[in-house]
Amino acid sequence: MFNSKGYFYFLLLAVFLPLTITMAEPTETPNPQGTTEVIKPYVSTMKEKGIDPEFNRHMFVEPELSKHSANSSQFWLNDVLRFGLYLRPRQESRYNMDFNASDKGYIDRTVQTSSIYFIFDPSPYVQAKVTLQDARVWGGESPASSGDIRANFFNNTADIYSKNQTNAVSQNQTGIREAFLTLNQLPLHSKLQIGRQIWAYGDQRMIGGGNWTVNGLSFDGARLMFNYDNFKIHFLMARPYWTQSGTNGVVSSNDPKLNSAATGTDTTLLGTYNSFTIPDWVTLDLYSLGVVRKWKKNPMNPVTGLPEASVDDPQAMNRSRQNQNLLTTGFRLTNRTKGNFLPEGKSWDFTWESAFQSGTSGRRIQDPYLKEYLPNEYDNSKTQREKYTGQMHVFQTGYTFFKKLRLGGQVLYASGDKNRADASVSTFQTLANPRFGVIPYFNSVAGISENINAQNLYSKSVSISYKTDSWGEFQVTYFQNDKAEKQDAWYAISGAANSTSSLGEKNPYPVSADKGSTENYSNNSYSSPYALGKRIYTEVDLTWHGQINDFVSLWMGFGYLDAGDSVRNYRNSKIQYNSTTQSFEWNQNYLQGKNQLAKDAYMAYAQINAAF
Repeated sequence: MFNSKGYFYFLLLAVFLPLTITMAEPTETPNPQGTTEVIKPYVSTMKEKGIDPEFNRHMFVEPELSKHSANSSQFWLNDVLRFGLYLRPRQESRYNMDFNASDKGYIDRTVQTSSIYFIFDPSPYVQAKVTLQDARVWGGESPASSGDIRANFFNNTADIYSKNQTNAVSQNQTGIREAFLTLNQLPLHSKLQIGRQIWAYGDQRMIGGGNWTVNGLSFDGARLMFNYDNFKIHFLMARPYWTQSGTNGVVSSNDPKLNSAATGTDTTLLGTYNSFTIPDWVTLDLYSLGVVRKWKKNPMNPVTGLPEASVDDPQAMNRSRQNQNLLTTGFRLTNRTKGNFLPEGKSWDFTWESAFQSGTSGRRIQDPYLKEYLPNEYDNSKTQREKYTGQMHVFQTGYTFFKKLRLGGQVLYASGDKNRADASVSTFQTLANPRFGVIPYFNSVAGISENINAQNLYSKSVSISYKTDSWGEFQVTYFQNDKAEKQDAWYAISGAANSTSSLGEKNPYPVSADKGSTENYSNNSYSSPYALGKRIYTEVDLTWHGQINDFVSLWMGFGYLDAGDSVRNYRNSKIQYNSTTQSFEWNQNYLQGKNQLAKDAYMAYAQINAAF
């Protein structure tokens, strides 16, 4: 159902449409010589050259289909108004993603994303776009799956979840995905884009539209852009907006607007992303992105009516956290200089990206060595701010033979935390990145299963892809996903640690512990009855996508997962470590035959894309 903002945008369209008809009529203007000069109406440059990529971010399709849709002229009205349609139904099956013999967690559902968009380009000085989107699970009206609460950027949001539901969604969403205005030809050849918009930079490892998910991501904010032939400088600021897409579920209660009043928190993304290109040789991206979150109130005591005492922050009794500031600074170097493609005639591609994090989490940690000597537990002089120290490095390369066969490989390292009891958060914090890499370097994150996030991850992969003349493109990829640090948890695609037992997990809040791997919470030396595991799982993916006609394509994929020693050692351990008592105890689940290892898992999908 549309909200009041939706009705407002429909009114705008009602104004735009008659205006385009008026603008299409030529006008007559008398000149000094007394004759009449006929002034031709303005014709959008995008009608001739194709839709600018910045106006086509709501779709996730292969390059050929995207190009045909962008260059099609039959959907233009009176040369200044372009309308289009995007439909994407997808059948998904997921099985045993927790590797749990007691609960295989089988999910079988059909999800669909549908959108209609309008691009208004009445002059060289101003442009606008509105995208209306509907996202739903067929036949469902309750939660589809776990929420997309990526650490730090998407945390503190409601997580409505029912593990074994097969076709559920909290509420089928129809609303405004995009509604922005672009002002062109400002001073220094800059332009300003303001409103609800979709951003995509580089390989979208940091900021992207998340279009593989049902709802995707949007940003309510503004960008000031300086775009020149060989370099681009962008300044951006936004509030994130999403309607909970993950794992490809549709849960809208996670919108920050719905949570800020209750928790006292707001999330703001701001920073700069810049690109410098030597034509046909190399592109260097430099970026610095900050995520700022306001302090969070402590819950109220229903008896006293006063805030609960803070356990995280001795500095303030009415706050559970101070302001949180996460700064991610990095670079990306690649020879894919033609809109993320290789220049004509080149066969070897490479991309290297590194990011480093700093800032404070908003929590204060008491010095563990001085804690027993403190006069009271709220003595701020004996605490220190918890700092972010994570980093991520990705190197991807490949060689294409005969313009058809590509052999590629990738190494991804996202740091973990050896000691999650100290004042340093070394686990890399993912931002608003989507799950999948960009086509044609498809499935370059950590597998189509979407079962793991780029945190405490050392992932190595090799791939073979072959593009036929008439039967589409095939790709086989092998992933070996290991922990970067054995002592840290392994993290779900949502950004949350896989956790249910008593070991403890610090990042980003001290909640329960990792259920899917062995770990040593504070890096203490002790004689463990089982070895800390390194291998999380391996995954083999087979994917295919091909065009049926100029407007429609079909995608299919299957992924098989095999649990490694990190999962096996935990699930089948007779003894577990309890960080509360700092001692070993019998694993009651094992003794009762519960939650033991089931090492095989899979994910499969079939998807139709229609872009007009």
